[in-house]
Amino acid sequence: MLDKFHLKENDWLRSIFKIRDLWIPAFMRDLELSGLMRTTSRSEILNYAFSHFLHHKSNLVKFMMSFDSAMEKQRHHQSLLDYQSTTTTPKLRTPLAIEKHASKIYTHNIFLDIQKELYKSVFYCVQESVVIEDESEVYVLRDKKKKKLIDKNVNEDEDSDHFYRNSLPSHCPNTHYKVVFSRRGDSISISCSCMLFVQEGLLCRHMFFILNMKEYDEIPSKFILRRWGKDIIADGLLRKKTNNEDELAKYIKQPQEVDSGIPLCTSSRASSNRSVHIEKIIGAAVPDVINFHNPEGIRNKGWASGKRIKSTREKVIEKSKKGSRLCSLCHKPNHNARSCILRLKKSDLESEVTEG
Repeated sequence: MLDKFHLKENDWLRSIFKIRDLWIPAFMRDLELSGLMRTTSRSEILNYAFSHFLHHKSNLVKFMMSFDSAMEKQRHHQSLLDYQSTTTTPKLRTPLAIEKHASKIYTHNIFLDIQKELYKSVFYCVQESVVIEDESEVYVLRDKKKKKLIDKNVNEDEDSDHFYRNSLPSHCPNTHYKVVFSRRGDSISISCSCMLFVQEGLLCRHMFFILNMKEYDEIPSKFILRRWGKDIIADGLLRKKTNNEDELAKYIKQPQEVDSGIPLCTSSRASSNRSVHIEKIIGAAVPDVINFHNPEGIRNKGWASGKRIKSTREKVIEKSKKGSRLCSLCHKPNHNARSCILRLKKSDLESEVTEG
């Protein structure tokens, strides 16, 4: 690009290009990042998380109170996802036992990535050759071009809101990948040149291809990162000891003893009470008697009424819902006592009588 746009003389671009191995993802394929390296997605997610609770005019006190609310919302969302992962089973796309095993150990979002790679290992990977080198089997695999032989229930081109889905390295068709497989007793070793497992901690389609060929019904434990599993947050100890009241009482007593000793060791530590924190930030305490109050809201000149213009259809619907007024004489709608036909007839009779 420097040659194409004649930017070789730009000092800043030249300096950035010299350290390209520090910021271009292609130079970091051999680093175990587990999907943590992002450009702007981290800040965008942070801004989105706090946009529901803050705005550009918020002060520091408002930020502290909103920060707690944002954390509570995040914890609630995490608990909801954990509940869904432990109580529901995702839909499988292949009859392979290894896919069923993956659905039991991975969270739902991570399993969708695993399922995608496993599915493509069955329909899109082709073995080109295999050689034996130093007690290891070296396979050369190739990705076929995409064809429309896809499960009708799953849209491969559908965008996903999963954080890691869009970050997986794309595989170019007709590109060759080298997979090294070795087995020593019950221990196996497998690596792929696409570096997906190194980057994301997830098995790639080429590694799944070899595991299926070797008739593995389960993913080897050494290739299962604990951070992607359902059991990363262990079951609560209270749930485990509910049947033993003595053990339960002992467990409850321990944190109480620790909590009672904390003020003695850290007497200068700030109180956990939110109002105390706010008073320290502002530098003033809340008075017992408040003599000055906020002024009542007034409607400034030029403000909108706060009501949008309703369409004719909405007006007709609202009018139909309202009960129409009835005539006090005949008790029928769409007229009043002045225009009622009974009153007109009565007035006609009275005029005839007076004329007669």
